[in-house]
Amino acid sequence: MPRIQLLPPELANKIAAGEVVERPASVVKELIENALDAGSTRVDVQLVDAGKTLIRVSDDGLGMDREDLELAFEPHATSKLTSVEDLFHVLTHGFRGEALASIQSVSRARVTTRAANAPTALELESCGGELSEIREAAGAQGTVVEIRDLFFNVPARRRWLKGDSTEFSHVVELVQAIAAANPEVGFSLVHGERKAFDVPAGQSQSERVRDLYGDRFREGLLEVHDYEPYGRLDGFVAPPAMHRPNSKGLLLFANRRPIKDRSLIQAVILAYREFLPPGRYPVAVLFLTVDPDSIDVNVHPAKTEVRFLEHNRLFSLVKSALTEKLINSGVLPAIKLHSPALPQARPDSPFEPTFDVARPRLFDEQSEQRARDAEHRWADARRVLDDAMGPSVSRFEIRAETAGNRQEISDTAEQPGRPLPPLLEQAKALFQVGATYVVVEVADGMVVIDQHAYHERILYWLLENRISTQPMERQRLLVPQPLELSLAASDLAAAHLDALKEFGFELEAFSTNSWALRAVPKYSVGGKHLEVVQEILEELAQGRKPGTPQEMRKSMVESVACHAAIKAGDVLEPQQIKNLLLLGETVPHTFSCPHGRPTTYKLGFSDLEKIFHRR
Repeated sequence: MPRIQLLPPELANKIAAGEVVERPASVVKELIENALDAGSTRVDVQLVDAGKTLIRVSDDGLGMDREDLELAFEPHATSKLTSVEDLFHVLTHGFRGEALASIQSVSRARVTTRAANAPTALELESCGGELSEIREAAGAQGTVVEIRDLFFNVPARRRWLKGDSTEFSHVVELVQAIAAANPEVGFSLVHGERKAFDVPAGQSQSERVRDLYGDRFREGLLEVHDYEPYGRLDGFVAPPAMHRPNSKGLLLFANRRPIKDRSLIQAVILAYREFLPPGRYPVAVLFLTVDPDSIDVNVHPAKTEVRFLEHNRLFSLVKSALTEKLINSGVLPAIKLHSPALPQARPDSPFEPTFDVARPRLFDEQSEQRARDAEHRWADARRVLDDAMGPSVSRFEIRAETAGNRQEISDTAEQPGRPLPPLLEQAKALFQVGATYVVVEVADGMVVIDQHAYHERILYWLLENRISTQPMERQRLLVPQPLELSLAASDLAAAHLDALKEFGFELEAFSTNSWALRAVPKYSVGGKHLEVVQEILEELAQGRKPGTPQEMRKSMVESVACHAAIKAGDVLEPQQIKNLLLLGETVPHTFSCPHGRPTTYKLGFSDLEKIFHRR
């Protein structure tokens, strides 16, 4: 067995480089952090061949004198730590002292630096770890670091680099993130002859975020500011309509340091969950500020992962602050009209657009049956509502009286002076389209509502709110009803009997897949308790099985609300439409269903004018 021996310094530096220097973006990160720690007000980054050939980072910071420059390329040499205790109270971006030593060991490097009040600049070169003598040079106050031919002496590492477009995209994301966290510092990024961006010093946080990420917030930027004793949250979120197919639009910072934290990202996703379609991700730029003593940034060589002393408190802060902001924003997604989708003119027609107008169907036995079903379902939904809201809130009674051209809408709730709901207050007309959509004419256009998704949102919130305070009331059946389930659904039922009981369904096992339904919820759901509980369990078993009682509970709330809500195809009377809108005002928001689908869209008159070429 070979004897243990000390590694040569050049080999040790190359090993350290493997941890710190993954690609050109890694080098850019370390150099910018050094520039910021030097008190720079301006940092300029220039690349050739996405950084493979040249990386130049210039700053106007404090610069270095001869003594500092002699140690700059030495391993574990730093001005940012003096004791072990400093590791747990880090106030600087860089602190390890291995970055420059690692970088210069796998490149051709040159540092030109001039300290304040120094008569001339100083210059030091390195080729794969071999240092030159320090010499005088021309240069302004600050530091310029040039890294050429990255990995020239480690060809195996260089082969792992991606194409220029990929490597440059990593640099862009990195420099944008650092610039976003430091709006008081000016930044520029140039690739070859092309300037990617240039932001001035002294910007506000919102100005900097808009300049760097304006494309992500083109439909609106919602500011978030919240605080709890452990930490503070500031940031910007995009309306739900600006969702993306991945989480790249979600940026997190801790004490101005870009970080990756799966748990906090999950907190953001959970806050948006009921506002986004499945598989889509929100857009957000969030800054957390905590006491340096309560965060460990020495977890990962690249310093992108951190450890918080009280992580759960930050999770709750992020989730609750974003949920409240989204609910209170009241942002209705606008209908997007794209020119190619507009109807085209016929070649032989003098008129521009042509529309096919469907003839209304005659009232037949089928539609009569649908109307009867809708009436039953509406009554069932009212029972769900009454049970969810409890006896303290009375039913709404709608009365429309003609007073000139004004309709007065009142209710019998306990607050006689209750103001009119905003949507009803604005409504000039209410009607149903296709027995599926409710259309509300307002002053500047029209609002289109998916009646099922809208009602489902209302019932979901009311049920969730009620169950949070007390279990659903149950009524025992005189004769238990037999229930046959698939093996997967039966396993699900056995694992979550308590959650089912919370919703009023009491099951008792007979055999492997046979059960007896002994108690049902107070609400009737059309009297089809057996079908409903069977359908819910089978649907949950076929999809992703909920792993925890909390997930099961949420799935049950969603399923019960979905089954109890009025359906597409249900014919609603004008009074029922008003009732539906009025009920919508009893919950925090109604612009997305529990599954994240939009319930409401707005089409402005300006959009209609575009369709008909009036503007």
